[in-house]
Amino acid sequence: MSDNPHEVLLALEDFDRTQLPESQRELQGDEFRSAVQDHLAAEFLDGMGAAEVVVTGNRIIIRWTDSALTKSVTERGIDYLKAGDYGKGIATLRLAIQRDPPDAAALFNLAMALSDRGDLDESVELLERLLKDHPSHAHGWVALGVAHARQNNDAAAIEALRMAVRLNPQDGYSHKNLGAILSKSGDRTQGIKHLRRATELLPSDPATWLNLGLTLEDADELDEADEAYLQVLSIDPTGQLGQRAEKGRSQIAEKTFRARGGDVRPDAFSYCLGALQRFEGMAKPEIQKISFEIAMLGTRGLDVNDPEQKYKLNSIPGKFSGLHLLCIEYVGFQLIDPSIDLGFDLSAEYAEALRMHKKG
Repeated sequence: MSDNPHEVLLALEDFDRTQLPESQRELQGDEFRSAVQDHLAAEFLDGMGAAEVVVTGNRIIIRWTDSALTKSVTERGIDYLKAGDYGKGIATLRLAIQRDPPDAAALFNLAMALSDRGDLDESVELLERLLKDHPSHAHGWVALGVAHARQNNDAAAIEALRMAVRLNPQDGYSHKNLGAILSKSGDRTQGIKHLRRATELLPSDPATWLNLGLTLEDADELDEADEAYLQVLSIDPTGQLGQRAEKGRSQIAEKTFRARGGDVRPDAFSYCLGALQRFEGMAKPEIQKISFEIAMLGTRGLDVNDPEQKYKLNSIPGKFSGLHLLCIEYVGFQLIDPSIDLGFDLSAEYAEALRMHKKG
C-alpha cells in the first residue's frame, strides 16, 4: 500500500471483471490492462480532472495529484454521494477502505450508501466492523438499526437503536427510528413515547409528525393523531407527506363520524337528500363547478364533526357545516363520476337518500 495519502495501489488480480462491459470481461494481457485503465479513468474522473489511473504489470495505481483543491479519497467519495452519484461514491469509498481499513468515515458512509441501495448484508457487515472499533459511534448504531429494519430483523433493529438513544438521547432521528420500529413490532406505548420525543427534537420534520400521527391513529388516540397530521400539513401542505396526512385526517373524521351516528347518520342522510333535490335538472358543468369548489375547500380542511363551524361557497349562497358540504360534494361526484373515491364513505346515506328521492 502506498504511503502517499492521495494514492491507492491495488492488485490487478483483485479487479472485479464484472465492472467491465460483457465484451471485455474475457480479455487478457495488455488488452485487459487497457480496458481496466479506461474503465477506472472514467470511473474516477471528476470536475477538477485530478484523477490519474495507471495499470502496469500486476498493479493498478489510482493517484490524485497534489493541489490546494485535493481532498482525501474518503472526502471525494462522500462528495460523490452528496452529489447523488452513488456509483462513483461507493467505488471511491471502497478504495478508501482498501487504503485504510479502519477509516471510520469511509466505513460509515459506504455502509449508508449500500443500505440505501439495498445491499443490506454488506451494509450490516461494514457497520459491525465500524462499531467494533468505535462502539460509541451513535450514528453508526442508528444506521445499523435502519439496515436491520430494512432486513425485517426487528429485534436486532430495536437493540441497535436503543443503543443509539442511550449514547445520544438528544438525537431526534434515533428516537424517530426506534419509535417507528417499536410501533411496527407491536409495542405502541413505547413507540409513541419515542415518536413524541422525536417531534420535540425535530419539530420541522414532517415525516416524524406523520409517523406519530399514523401510530396514534392505530392506537385510536384520534384527537392527538389529528393534531399530528395538522403539523404535517403546516410543514408540507402540497407534498406527498401532506397528502398522506390529509388522508389520515379524512379517516379520523370518518371514524368519529360513524361512532357518533350509527349505520346511517340522519343528518348526513338529510344533507344528501337535499343535494339530490338541489342538483335535479341542473346541467353537469354546474354540478362540477359546485363539487370542485368544495373539493378545493376540502384541501384546506373541512371539520365534519363540528356543526358550529360554517363555510361559504362562491357557487351557491348560504353558510354550510363541513358535513353538509361533504354530502353535497359526495352527491355531486356520484352524479358526475361515481368511480371517484373521495376518501370518505357516505354510501349508506346516499343510497337511502336516493331511494327516498326516487319515491318522492
